[in-house]
Amino acid sequence: MELEWGYFRQLYEGLLDHDDRRAYLSRHQSTAADHLAELEPLRKREPIPAGGDDEQSWRIMKLYGLSRVSDYLIERFCAQGEPLAVYGEFFSGLGLAPFEHAEAFSPFHHEIFAVVQDPSATTVTVEEVLWPGWWFGDLLFSRAGVRVRAPRQLVDAAVATTSTLYFTFRRGPRRTADLSHGWGSNSQWRTSFSRFYSDEDGLHFNWDGEVDIGDDSPAPRAGWPEHEVEPLEQRRELLLHRCFVRGPLPADESDRFPYGDRISLAAAE
Repeated sequence: MELEWGYFRQLYEGLLDHDDRRAYLSRHQSTAADHLAELEPLRKREPIPAGGDDEQSWRIMKLYGLSRVSDYLIERFCAQGEPLAVYGEFFSGLGLAPFEHAEAFSPFHHEIFAVVQDPSATTVTVEEVLWPGWWFGDLLFSRAGVRVRAPRQLVDAAVATTSTLYFTFRRGPRRTADLSHGWGSNSQWRTSFSRFYSDEDGLHFNWDGEVDIGDDSPAPRAGWPEHEVEPLEQRRELLLHRCFVRGPLPADESDRFPYGDRISLAAAE
């Protein structure tokens, strides 16, 4: 089929106008699956980020539109504990694959929605999966929402559940930030989907980021003076979790820019 640039935008905007969301998504599921299938090259991580590859960059921007549909359904159906059928039926029908969950918490795979603060705990464990996470091949389309049990020194409940959630368009009532915020009604749809991959080489956080913060002394952010670069450990925490999870919360936590950073880790790490 011929690709339609604004299809996922239309799907998202139509979703806002329909009360019977299950029926609306069911009508559009076959066409949405066809559009997603056209983005097949994104399923595998290319050795070098897209950069000047206009066709690949176009695919990445189009996938961002579908991520908004996911954010909306999570906000409407999952976080309040309502049935997950609408969310699960739609995305499994598109050909996305849900992933299995172990008790061990992984910030790559899991978004912290709630925390049981346990001073006797020595690690972070998953208590409950509140909504599923999805793969598009090796590409992480969305993380699973979880309730975790953790000691305060590893995960501070207040910080982890109220700090700004980056790489996310909406998750009300929580503050969120992505690269579409602040742009006009048309320009915002040229935002790129943030690519996080898991493959035989490990876990790759924000693959299209310009600065590798896995090095002990990474280069400054592109275009930023050196004295304005945040502490490396804070940059790593923000990229790994997509929010801050430990206290004290930096005063400028809602004004960070993790989108230029990337890091790759061996899966065992």
